[in-house]
Amino acid sequence: MKTQISFNQNFLYATAENSVGIRKETQTQTAERVQHAIAAVEKKLADHQYGFVEVLAEDHYLTAVEVAFENIRWAKTLVVIGIGGSDLGARAVQQALEVEKPPFRVIFHGDSTDPVAITRLLRSINLDETVFNIISKSGETVETISQYIYLKQVVQQSTGEWQKHFLFTTDEKNGILREEADREKVATLPIPPTVGGRFSVLTPVGLLPAVAMGVDIRTLVRGAVEFAASTEMRVLAQNFATSQFQLYTQGMKLVVMAPYSVQLEEFARWFRQLWAESLGKDGKGILPIQARGPADQHSQYQFYNQGTSMQSLFFIRIEHAAEDYTLSGIGVPAVQYLEGHSFHEILNTEQEASALALKKVGRPSAVLSMSKLDADSLGKLFMFFELAVVYVAEMLGVNAFDQPGVEEGKQMMYALMGRAGFEAKRAEIEELKKA
Repeated sequence: MKTQISFNQNFLYATAENSVGIRKETQTQTAERVQHAIAAVEKKLADHQYGFVEVLAEDHYLTAVEVAFENIRWAKTLVVIGIGGSDLGARAVQQALEVEKPPFRVIFHGDSTDPVAITRLLRSINLDETVFNIISKSGETVETISQYIYLKQVVQQSTGEWQKHFLFTTDEKNGILREEADREKVATLPIPPTVGGRFSVLTPVGLLPAVAMGVDIRTLVRGAVEFAASTEMRVLAQNFATSQFQLYTQGMKLVVMAPYSVQLEEFARWFRQLWAESLGKDGKGILPIQARGPADQHSQYQFYNQGTSMQSLFFIRIEHAAEDYTLSGIGVPAVQYLEGHSFHEILNTEQEASALALKKVGRPSAVLSMSKLDADSLGKLFMFFELAVVYVAEMLGVNAFDQPGVEEGKQMMYALMGRAGFEAKRAEIEELKKA
């Protein structure tokens, strides 16, 4: 049975004097802008202009991943070295879908150059049984390339066949890693040229780690393809995008994602990058916050319920758990009401109660519900938000696919580290320090 996805936005709208939800006049004022933005995105979709959608139909990427996976089957551990879009999506896949006995032990270790973390990594793995998946389109990402340089030296000291312990996921034609791969005969996987990092989870960037975890990557991709191709499903993303824009118009510029599933907590981290990097520019944007349901009902929710009204909440829930446990024979009168209830039922009831508590005090929230969590539904979930952020960006009038603020930080880091060609940036830094 195919996964069913629904989006309930009933609690987003102002229905009482104390409510800061979406007002009727806001809906009227934004209607033309919203319609124009949705039509613009739909036309670009029809014209095949979005690489993150189009690439999913290119079967050769999936085949390349499957071949690369077979070529490293001799190993037992895959260490993924990437950061941002080269890291977060596959982490989300692992937490959501990794099977009980995966083909590989998959470790993510790209998002910090902290030497303590590197020491702990090397203590935890057997180099003779390990492949390092180095992920960077340009090869210039400092966190990634610096660790590659060091790990290459470590492996060279351990074995004469160091190349077989590395697999680069990088640009097909250009960049530091491409040059290194060609020179040293290191195996590679291509990063599609039309897909940016934060949209790359369903390309070889995320798919090689996924298949190493035992995930059915063809079903994962097919779920995303079906979502993008379905007018009915795209409407769900359009509705979420519209509500985000309308709340933004009213001055509410934060959104809290609160998944009520431990399998989706890393997905919320992936969402943070997608939303922040795609929308936060030109003095505009909606700041994404990650929350953990129900854990944060006992911490952050105090603020969300009674603190400064500055955010909407977006819940994610799964209707049917793959496994569950029912309470019986309680024998404690004070909690006898739990008799016959399952843990998953308690979890989803906590989500519903949180939404109702917010509704009571006029705080907006919405909930995305999935009938189950599997490869198909996770693929759909990725595409839901990838399309939604493009709709919102069009409404805001920003480019969803660049990240100039990130690039500025990189250039300053290059200057501070003494990289040639960044002397002017170094002089600029000296002036900034004087201010």
